[in-house]
Amino acid sequence: MKKLRYFYKSTAVFILLAALTACNVTNTADVSAVLDARNLAVNEKNIAAYADIIVDDYNQNSHTKDDVLMQIFNLFKHFQAIQMQTHNRHINIIDDMHALCEQSYTLKVMADDEWRSMVQQEQLQLTKQGNTWKISGGL
Repeated sequence: MKKLRYFYKSTAVFILLAALTACNVTNTADVSAVLDARNLAVNEKNIAAYADIIVDDYNQNSHTKDDVLMQIFNLFKHFQAIQMQTHNRHINIIDDMHALCEQSYTLKVMADDEWRSMVQQEQLQLTKQGNTWKISGGL
């Protein structure tokens, strides 16, 4: 009887751990998809798509979502072409509603028919709203 109880407790713990791991894997994939959508929005100069991945109440260092969008819009306007590629991405799921991402990105811009590039590191905060992850800080 003791062995049977131990088996049930062990099985319950295993199932709980498996469920938690599966949630983290799903959340990590979903966060990564949002970050990839950001890259695509920049590459396509799609301000609407870029706006869609930022929380409406974004406010960091007195910069609102509108401020961030104006900065990106000006970037789009000033360059003939833009390419953004991320690398060394590390996603940390804090809880069911919050995540942090540290990554590097290479931003290439074409001006006067010449490509220029820079490499930067960033730390982005993401918040889950309903079933959707959105960027809530770090831009």
